[in-house]
Formats: sequence, structure tokens, C-alpha cells
Amino acid sequence: MYHVMVICGDNSPLKEVDRWLSRNGFHVNISQTIEQAIKYYELDDFELLLVDAEVTSDESLAKISQQTFIIFDQRPSLNGAIEYMAKGASYFIPLPTDPDTVLTQVIEALEKPKRSTKSAELIAEPSSSDISLFANQSSSPNSPALGSPESGIIGNSPVMHMLFDELQKVAKTNATVLIHGESGTGKELVAKSIHNLSKRKNNALISVNCAAIPENLIESELFGHEKGAFTGAVSARDGLIVAADNGTLFLDEIGELPLEAQARLLRVLQEGEIRRVGAVTSTQVNIRLVTATHRNLLQMVQKGMFREDLYYRLYVMELTVPALRERGEDISLIAKTLLEKACKKHDKPIPQYTKAFDKAIREHSWPGNVRELENALERAIILSPEGKLEASNLKLKTKDSYTTATKATQTGAADSAPQFAIEGTTLDDYFKHFVLTHQHKMTETQLAQSLGISRKSLWERRQKLGIPRKVTE
Repeated sequence: MYHVMVICGDNSPLKEVDRWLSRNGFHVNISQTIEQAIKYYELDDFELLLVDAEVTSDESLAKISQQTFIIFDQRPSLNGAIEYMAKGASYFIPLPTDPDTVLTQVIEALEKPKRSTKSAELIAEPSSSDISLFANQSSSPNSPALGSPESGIIGNSPVMHMLFDELQKVAKTNATVLIHGESGTGKELVAKSIHNLSKRKNNALISVNCAAIPENLIESELFGHEKGAFTGAVSARDGLIVAADNGTLFLDEIGELPLEAQARLLRVLQEGEIRRVGAVTSTQVNIRLVTATHRNLLQMVQKGMFREDLYYRLYVMELTVPALRERGEDISLIAKTLLEKACKKHDKPIPQYTKAFDKAIREHSWPGNVRELENALERAIILSPEGKLEASNLKLKTKDSYTTATKATQTGAADSAPQFAIEGTTLDDYFKHFVLTHQHKMTETQLAQSLGISRKSLWERRQKLGIPRKVTE
């Protein structure tokens, strides 16, 4: 994914470029002046700058002369084009403009190397036809694939390029897809991308977290029920599967689906029909099923915790979302994006992203993946002095503390409690201690009942506190 900086005032037509480029897979940041961009960002992190002539001066242009940049002008002229290109601009584009023109020139500017001073002098006197060319070119058929605008997934590492390539191929089919990856890696984003790139994109995408629905209600929620089918069923109701008819049904944490519901889901896949709880007749449905899990379903099959016939129905196409620690330079790209999001959320100015802060980000293992990174950055924004970022305010757990917690979920028979020490005295500390101590011998429902909360609340607290699920060996 390419990173582009847009530099323009609040009322500039250039602000539209943010929307156009974001839809085509670019990551876009906006600053109001060149000085502001230099203050809050390291411009070397951006492959291209798009600058409104209204916010430039000879002094400010000199500061970005070594960057690749395109000038946009609301009062275009031949003399102005000559002047800006002599000062290092790759292209000069009149405003207002159109998406195709912008995309074409952005891609061309990214593809060609930065000109030397000598080559800039050779094109310092363009003709009027050279300038009008910018408003007439269409996108090059050989332009590089920059990722799908539907994905919303940030990534430029080799493992992510492989995922994007497989995603594009799978999305065009109606095949059932199983998405595998650790918690917090973005499996739901992948599911949304599959839907948005498919022929079903104009129909519904229904997302269901199987771990967040109580076991006694999940069949009713998915398949619907007839009036009087159980206590509280005061009227007939369609389920979420019917709501996804002609669209896509995404079942997150499919490994948490009870065995009874698994049998019903298998019939939907085999016969293309659904029967409400308490009904005697069936209804035809046409859905595409996408599922996700962080668990090893095959091992669950071997232990009788997951139906073998359903497993092989789900395992048609598999996409694996890599863990954050496996994504190299992507960690920095994601961190900067989430940093902006946190600053906007808390109405804070965007601080400078320093090398020391980036080093702290890169050295952590991120067992909670993107979700953990987002929470850590939010802490840093809240606790650090305004305009600065202090790595200590990320409040990261050490590798040893995660190792201890993980071992606690893997060790001990029913008569031997895991060796996990409570690190604090807050309710969150107690909650984490209780879950890690007892989850090896309790189901999720039993854990929730012991804590006096719902399974949905238990799942939400796991996500918030980064508590790993029981490891299935």
C-alpha cells in the first residue's frame, strides 16, 4: 500500500482526493500546510506529496524539494506550471479535476524515479499541450495493483500481498471460505472484503459472532423460530440466515457453535434449505457462507468437539490472516494509521512519530495483534504530553508475562491449578486470574455463570483484556 500526503486548506477541492485515493487502496494523510506536515510527520515515510499551490511559498517548496510531489492549482497558468516544475514538481494539475486524472498521475509519479536536477531543467519549459495532457489521460492498463479499495486492510508485506492475491481470486467465486488467524488479526475485514468483491455485494452481509450469543439462543438467532417454539417465543421470527438470503453470511468464531446448531448448519449447506426452530416445513435459501476461527478445527474434530462432516463442508477454500508480528514493516504503517484514529477520537493533535517510538512498537511481539496495538496506542496518546509520544506510555506487558499467562492455559489437570499470579488488585486483574485459572476445566458457559455474566460479556472482556482462549492440543 502506498502512503500519500495531501497538503491543502480546509476549503480546497484537493480534499476530495483523499476519498478518491482511499477507495483505490492508498493510505492518505492530510495536513493544512507544508510546515504542519513536516512538524507532525516524517515525510520520508510518504512516497508522494499532493500539494495545493494555495498553501505554498518559495521557502516551503524548498523544504520538500527532495520529495516526489505534484502541484494542484486553482488558478492554473502556463507560467505557473513552468515555475512549479522547475522547483521540482513531478506534475502540474489544474483544479478542479477528476478521479481518473488524479489516479493516472499519482501512479505515474510513483512508478518513475525521482528526477535529477539536470532532468528537471530539461522539462522546465513545457508547452501548453504538455499541461493539457494531464486532464485527458486515462488510467494506464499496466498500472500496478495497489490492493482492493473494498478491503480496508493495511499491508504491504509479502505475506499480505499473498493474502490479497488469494482474496481477489476467492471473492469472485461462490465457494465457502474458512478464514483462519489469531484473535485481533482482522478476520472480519477479510470477510467483508470477500463480500464486497463478490457478485453478491449489492445484497446483505450478515455478520454473527458465535461466541457472543448464549448457547440456548443461538439456534433461534440463526435459524429463526415459530410462535410458541419455546418460552418467550411470542411470535414467529426469521433468523439471520434468512436475512442473508442472496447475500453472504459470516460466522465468526465458528468453533464456538454448539453441536446441535452445527447439524442444522450442515443441512443449510447440503440442501440449501432452512427450518425454523419448532417448524415442520423448510424454506429455500441461497447464501454464501464465510466462517472464521482462531482455533484448530481439525483437532476439535478429533476430540469430538466439532462435526467432521461440517468441517469438510467448510474447508473448501482457506485464507490465513498472518499475525501482526509476522508482517514486518506493516506494523509501522498500521501504528501510524491507528495513531491518527486515536488522536481524532480524543481530540488530540497528531504527535511526531519518532524512531524511538517505532522501535518500541517493532520490538513487541503483539500476542493480541492489531486489537492490542490499537489499545496500546490509545493509552500512549492519553498519557503522553501533548504533541509527544513516549514509548513507556504504551504500557506494554513483557514477553515473560504473556508466556506465564499462556502456560497457565496449557498446564495442570483438574486437580492442579495453573501457576498464575495476580499482578494487581483491580477487578480486571481478578477477572483475568479467574478465567486463566479455571478455563482448562470449565466451558465458556460455566465460566460466565461463575462470574455472574453472560457469554457475550465474557467474550467482550476477553477481547478487551487480551485473555487468550484455552489452547486445544
